Amino acid sequence: MNLMAWSDHFVTGIDPVDQQHRMLVNMINAAAPHLVSGDDEAQREVGPLLDKLIQYAATHFKYEEMLMEQVHVEAAYLAQHVKTHLAFVDEVLRMRTQFERGEHLSGNDLLHFLTSWLTFHILSEDKQMARQILAIRAGDSASHAYAALDAPASAPQAVYNAALIDLFALLTTRNRNLTAANEEIRQGKTELERLNQELEQRVSQRTQELAASNAELRTERLALVDSLAQLKLTQNQLLQSEKMAAVGQLAAGVAHEINNPIGFVSSNLGSLSGYVNQLLAFIRGCETLAPALPPAQRNALLQQAAAIDLPFIRQDVSELLQESRAGLDRVKRIVNDLREYAGADNAVWQSADINTALQNALKVTDIELQAKAEVRLELAPIPPLLCIPAQIGQVFVNLLRNAAQAIAEHGTITLRSGCHGDTAWIDIADTGCGMSAATQRRIFEPFFTTHAVGNGTGLGLTMAWDIIKRHSGSLDVKSVPDQGTTFHIELPIRAASTTPAGTP
Repeated sequence: MNLMAWSDHFVTGIDPVDQQHRMLVNMINAAAPHLVSGDDEAQREVGPLLDKLIQYAATHFKYEEMLMEQVHVEAAYLAQHVKTHLAFVDEVLRMRTQFERGEHLSGNDLLHFLTSWLTFHILSEDKQMARQILAIRAGDSASHAYAALDAPASAPQAVYNAALIDLFALLTTRNRNLTAANEEIRQGKTELERLNQELEQRVSQRTQELAASNAELRTERLALVDSLAQLKLTQNQLLQSEKMAAVGQLAAGVAHEINNPIGFVSSNLGSLSGYVNQLLAFIRGCETLAPALPPAQRNALLQQAAAIDLPFIRQDVSELLQESRAGLDRVKRIVNDLREYAGADNAVWQSADINTALQNALKVTDIELQAKAEVRLELAPIPPLLCIPAQIGQVFVNLLRNAAQAIAEHGTITLRSGCHGDTAWIDIADTGCGMSAATQRRIFEPFFTTHAVGNGTGLGLTMAWDIIKRHSGSLDVKSVPDQGTTFHIELPIRAASTTPAGTP
C-alpha cells in the first residue's frame, strides 16, 4: 500500500516537472514501509533516502529555476521560489549531518517532513509556478501572470494550502529544534567524554605514582629488612668471633697452666713406673730366695705375700700406670684440639686438609655425639684446600650438632667425603626426624629455627651457608620426614696462589 497516491490534483501541466514529481512520490512510497517500522531497518534506509533526495533536489530545482528564468517570471517570485528550494535543501542537509554523526533520526519524522513538503510544494508553489510559465508562454506579461496569483481561490483549497504551509513550517521548526538539541547533546557528550578521559588520565597517572611509591617503599622495606638481617648476622658473627677469641685465650691459659703439672706428673709417672719395675724385680728375687730360708721365716714371708694379694698388685699396678699415661695423653690432645679449633689465626687463608678439619670437629662435639649416635666415617682422600680452617671447622661443628639434635634417642651419623674434578664434597647425614619441604625452604633464613624458644638462635645454618658461600662453595640439604637429613657441601680445590680476591 502506497503512502501517497498520485492524482490529477498534482498535475501542473508541464510534463517534465510532473514526471519528476511522480519520481519523488515513487521514491517516498518505496521507502515508507521501511521507515515506519521504527527499528534498525528504518535507520538503514534513512541514509540512502537522504542521498537520493539531495540528488533529486539538485536536478529538479535546477530544472524549475531554468524554466522560470527562460520565461522571465517576476524577479520577486523567482527569489521567493529559490528561497523555498534552498530551505528544503538546507533541511535535508541538516538531516544528513545528523545521521552521519550517528544521532537517531526518526523515519516517521522524515516521512512527515517529505509528505508535507511535497504536498505544499506541488499543490501550492509548483502549481503557481506552472500557471505563470504557461500564461507567459501564451503571451501574457510576467507582471500580469504574477498578479493573477492573487485571484481568490476556493475556500477549501485556501484552507488546505494554509494548513499544509503551517504543517511544513511546524515540522521544519521541530526538526531544527531537534537538530539543535542533538547538537547540544553531542557537544555535551563530547565534553563529558573529554572530562572522563582527563579524569581517567589523572587517575591513571595518580595510580602509577602510587604504584611507583609503593614499589619504592617495598624496595626500601626489603632493603631495610635485609640490612637488619645482615646487621644481626654480622653482630652474631662478631659475638661468635669474640667468643672464639675468648675460648682461644682461655685454651691458651689453660694449656699453659695445665701443661706444667701435666709435664711433671708425666715425668713422675715415668719415674714411678721405673721404681715399680725395680720393686717388682726385687720381689721376684725374694720369691726366688724364699725356699732357702728357714721354715719359720719362709712361712712368714709367704703369709705376708698372701695377705696383700701380691699377684693382683703386680698386675693392677701396671694397668694403673698405663691408664694414667693414657689419661694424660687425652688431656694433652683435648687441649691441643681446642687450641687448634679456636686459635688466634682463624682468619688466615691457608692450605688445609678438609678430612682433618672434619675429624677435629668430631673431637670437639664428641661428648654430644656419643650420647646420641654411632658415627661412621667414609672419607676419601682429598687434596689440600685453600680455606680458613677455623671457619670450615665451625661449619662442620654446626652441622654435627644439628645432626645430633635431630636424633631423638639413638641413631647413626655418617660422614662422607670425596672429590670430582676440581671440586671437593662432604656429606653429613643423620637418621633423625627429617624436615618437611616447607622447613627445608627456610632453614638458611636468619633467625629461623624449629627448636623451642631458648634452645637456639636460628643463625647456625645461616652462618654455615654464608661461610661456604664466602669460600665460593655451595651448601644444600636433602631431607625426608622421619627418614633423616643429608647436608651436602661442595668446595673448590684451589692452589695457594689463587687466594679469593678481597680475603684478609
